[in-house]
Amino acid sequence: MTSSAIIRESVVWESAVGWTPECLDEGPAMLARFGDAGFSFLSLTIGADWDRPEPTLRHFAQQRRWFENRPDTYRMIETVADIRKAKADGKVAIGFHFQGAGPLGYDPALVSLYYKLGIRWMILAYNTRNPLGDGCHEPENAGLSLLGRAFVKEMNRAGMMVDASHAGIRTSLDIIEFSEKPVVFSHSNARAIKNHERNITDEQILAAAKRGGVIGINSIGAFVNDDNSADVAGLLRHIDHIVQMAGPNHVGLGLDVVFYQDFMTKLYDAGPMMAQRGYPRPPWADLKPELLPDLVQGMIGLGYGEAAIKGVLGENFLRVAAENWI
Repeated sequence: MTSSAIIRESVVWESAVGWTPECLDEGPAMLARFGDAGFSFLSLTIGADWDRPEPTLRHFAQQRRWFENRPDTYRMIETVADIRKAKADGKVAIGFHFQGAGPLGYDPALVSLYYKLGIRWMILAYNTRNPLGDGCHEPENAGLSLLGRAFVKEMNRAGMMVDASHAGIRTSLDIIEFSEKPVVFSHSNARAIKNHERNITDEQILAAAKRGGVIGINSIGAFVNDDNSADVAGLLRHIDHIVQMAGPNHVGLGLDVVFYQDFMTKLYDAGPMMAQRGYPRPPWADLKPELLPDLVQGMIGLGYGEAAIKGVLGENFLRVAAENWI
């Protein structure tokens, strides 16, 4: 089967599309590019750890209305069945997530409410330390706090997937251990391939896979290749590393395309931390959605069967979603 035929028959899931207020100027054009390239489901980062409840709720409401006003193109989803129905109807399915618990004011009582509003997964700790646990750049690597454990328990109860991307090694391992449901790394790469603190170790990969989780491969060059470039060959190295170690059922896509380079440049220049933690100054290289056929062709070239490729494109994340969402 050709790459175009596989894409046409697959539900193609993208885990990380920036959609905080800083990302919106170029956002609609990028969504259109994803749709034209054959992506079926896009999960939008509607809030981050630096955001707070009231402005996040206002932003979320405004963006829900924006998508509701475009029913010919987009379909907001609540269930896995909704994603499949949107694909069948020729619409791009839209979901939402948080990268950090700041939008909840670090209050687990808001988990169920936000789930009912459409938040389908959440990162607990984003890069640095917050009340829930340590991020991936914290040198102490202290792990998940008691409050973080309460969040995991409440997210399991409410149906919200737990996302361990951006978390510290110990924090992510604690998350996987305490979660009663499979955990995802929505957009994280293999540290064995590119040694960066934001990437995850083989221990983390295997721990997630053994509990049924999925790792979404990130296309930002700083996490892909030693020279900070982004290319299909580099992504395939990360995909195949996980496939060879844990099997093809535990890999997905979290390309995390950086179409908001000006914002990232301002963030980079605001302080020394990003430079100190191994990030190049933006603009950052990444893999644009139009290269999806090349990525699929690369998996064919590696000898992956049709079922394995469809799993990487979306079925693996759909399986974990079905085990979490209620």
